[in-house]
Amino acid sequence: MSKLVTKVLATGAAVSMLTLPGLAPAIGAPSLGNGNSTDDSATAPSEAAPADPDESSNDSTDGKSAPSDNAGDEQDSGSDAQSAPEGTKVQLLNITDFHGRISEAGTQVASVVEEERAKFGTGGDNMGTALLSTGDNIGASTYTSSSQNDTPTLDVLNAMGVEASAVGNHEFDKGIDDLTGRVSDEADFPYSAANVYDKGTQNVVDGLDEYSIVDVSGVKIAVIGVVTKDTASLVSPDGIADLDFGDPTDAVNRVADDLENLPEDERPDMTVVEAHLGASSTESLEDAKASNAEFKKLVTEADASVDAMFTGHTHMPYAFEAPVPGEPDRTRPVIEAGSYGEYVGQVTMRVDGNSDWQASGIDLIETEGKSYDSEVVDKVAGIVSDAEEKAKELGSEVTGTISEDITRAKKDGEEDRGAESTLGNLVADALKEGVEETQLEEADFGITNPGGLRTDLLCDDIYNSEEKCEVTVAELNSVLPFANDHGVVTMKGSDVIGLFEEQWQPDGASRSFLHLGISDDLDVVYDTDADKGEHVKSVKVDGKDIDPNKDYRVATLSFLATGGDNFSSFALGDFEQSGLTDFETWENYFNKHQAEDKDVTPDKNERQADAAKDVIDNGELSAELTGPKAIKPGENAEFALKTNAKSEVAGPIDVTIDLPEGYTAEAAAQSKAQSASAGATKGRAPEVSAEAAKTITLDSIPAGESETPVTVTAPKDASGEVTVKASVQANSDGPWWDDNPLPLAHEFEATAAVGDDANASAGDDGSADGGNADGGSADGGAADGGDSAAGGNADGGDSAAGGSDGSSNAGSGADGANASADGGSADGSGADANSSKDGGDLPRTGFETVNIVAAALALIVAGTTAVTIVRRRKLSLQN
Repeated sequence: MSKLVTKVLATGAAVSMLTLPGLAPAIGAPSLGNGNSTDDSATAPSEAAPADPDESSNDSTDGKSAPSDNAGDEQDSGSDAQSAPEGTKVQLLNITDFHGRISEAGTQVASVVEEERAKFGTGGDNMGTALLSTGDNIGASTYTSSSQNDTPTLDVLNAMGVEASAVGNHEFDKGIDDLTGRVSDEADFPYSAANVYDKGTQNVVDGLDEYSIVDVSGVKIAVIGVVTKDTASLVSPDGIADLDFGDPTDAVNRVADDLENLPEDERPDMTVVEAHLGASSTESLEDAKASNAEFKKLVTEADASVDAMFTGHTHMPYAFEAPVPGEPDRTRPVIEAGSYGEYVGQVTMRVDGNSDWQASGIDLIETEGKSYDSEVVDKVAGIVSDAEEKAKELGSEVTGTISEDITRAKKDGEEDRGAESTLGNLVADALKEGVEETQLEEADFGITNPGGLRTDLLCDDIYNSEEKCEVTVAELNSVLPFANDHGVVTMKGSDVIGLFEEQWQPDGASRSFLHLGISDDLDVVYDTDADKGEHVKSVKVDGKDIDPNKDYRVATLSFLATGGDNFSSFALGDFEQSGLTDFETWENYFNKHQAEDKDVTPDKNERQADAAKDVIDNGELSAELTGPKAIKPGENAEFALKTNAKSEVAGPIDVTIDLPEGYTAEAAAQSKAQSASAGATKGRAPEVSAEAAKTITLDSIPAGESETPVTVTAPKDASGEVTVKASVQANSDGPWWDDNPLPLAHEFEATAAVGDDANASAGDDGSADGGNADGGSADGGAADGGDSAAGGNADGGDSAAGGSDGSSNAGSGADGANASADGGSADGSGADANSSKDGGDLPRTGFETVNIVAAALALIVAGTTAVTIVRRRKLSLQN
């Protein structure tokens, strides 16, 4: 078994207890800080004397040293923990999940560390300070660091004086050889991974330590590092193919036992665990333990010789005091310092009268706005400045082109996170497609949040010297700057529906509605006027209704996967990381288009639509399909789609016609309805083949009454009856963005008898065949004036689908083309039109008008082929 042990000396200066300004984490005991200030102002430099960078150093057996010199030589007290005098204190400072945030938090973290070192000092009982890390120092970094393989981040940590670190899962992003080679060479501190083994063995992999020894003015601290077992599924398998990730707590206990069995003069005084695993709930210690099995086992089963625990990975700030197993009178600190350098964890350890190390102070210190006058801080600032200049040079690389601006939603010139955007939907497309380049199984669709989009992609934005509409790496990074982990959440369809319901934010949220960006695979209809919890009317995946009980794989980013922005339904699923960041996936998407010499284009088709805008459901438009009573085999008869609109409905509008096998249909030009006694001339559209016309498209629906005749021809061997179905819904080229007039499909149908003895067909004298039960006139007019020539009735009268009551002929006779003033159903359905308006069926929708003036349509439907919309692959005929 490999035991790579590094001894490191750290003379400290360090810290007294600080309060907890603005801290949201749970506090597990009365000693864990004393305030929750909401003061967000920057903190002025401390008046404490600046720490001398020459006062501390790190010496290790592998020749690594900290950036500053030590005032003296390495000290080895030659005693065990039992010999430390009562009252001896050591300050432990800790960071976790820094993820290369050097531009965002580098000098701030350094300022806190330096100030706390100086305040704690090395006089009296205070032995000094050790600065530790729980891993994920690198990886998932923002562009300043990631563009340079995170070397600037390691330089910053070296300058701060980090003395030991656990490995995090992101340390394995580029494989074990990179970690034990380049990364370890560039780090002036040892990486420990007691549960990372050569495959099939219990031998810790060469190049990593089980633990390291940090010496603080003669106090020897053993730092055991472990990482979550989930690492095996969080990074690319190629780079870790020869590794096993064992149980973290078992590894801690094995190493703790080995330390206890060392010769007395080699035993550490204190044992600290740096565990890259953590809790995902922080309300209390019990909640934290219940939230993660690995965390619970570590807290409740780690050897009693472990004096303090620093955790990570979950990015959650918390500070608890947990009982020591087997020693009910003792507790030990369990702390996680959030992520991205937002906090520095602080624990002051003191030897009590029983020679046990106890935490005399636990705190999480916010770093925002912190500035401290120190040579170390100045050195960090210089590293960051140089890295930013280099990143600007690297960021000038062109990674693709856009055909036009791709933007966030806007309202009154400002960003509107409550509306759909071409940029949000494009990012969701990239997240979904990016899964295909990883070890993960493919995703069903992608989802992103509007708050993660920080700027637009504009053709006129020039980063350096690129051409118009060329996009640089830096410009892409400006859109997604947070470097969230990319991955897939597996979740139930019911929870996916819940996500879209959660777009309506909780009461008191800063924004009442957050519009999710969704990939092209999804179509969603919601109703803003519905009651809370009942907004979502339809969710379709690849054109099919989502199955509430089926598992779906959702490509997204870690912020959402853990329930960010109140999308808590995400947290009900299982998140698998791809090993990439959202930005890397985004950049790869553009690189692929560039390699194929294709522009990236905005998809202006609406993917979420508001049913409250539906003109049929809200009564602004009524429609019905009427037809003859009968049709003879081998002959034709006319059906008609009739509409009555309070005002013009902007198009294009798609009409879907569905017929049984063998029947064909031909549509005539749309006509404006006149009085029942007036004639109307109706031109016929040219006859076309079914292959050439896959959709019927109306440029608009005019105000008032109008109709579109459809001539249906029966096959020679037809018999029984024929049902013609028509569905009306907005066309994918419509000009709507969250203002779609027909987001839901509305289906209408009419049925006619078929037979040789049929005594009526379209186009004879236009008289009504059978009238209606109220006594229609010969030309289709009702005796009481209530029925139209087309069989419309003021209270929802009879259509051709009326069965035994008969129907008015919708032919081309003197009155057959025109409805009376009272014609058509008031509610748009007609008693027999069978209009379906429950939102259950949503063909794909879209927008961007083609401004065709002619209000004509044409079609031929052969066999069982339905005239349908094919979103983004639509073949339409417009005359």
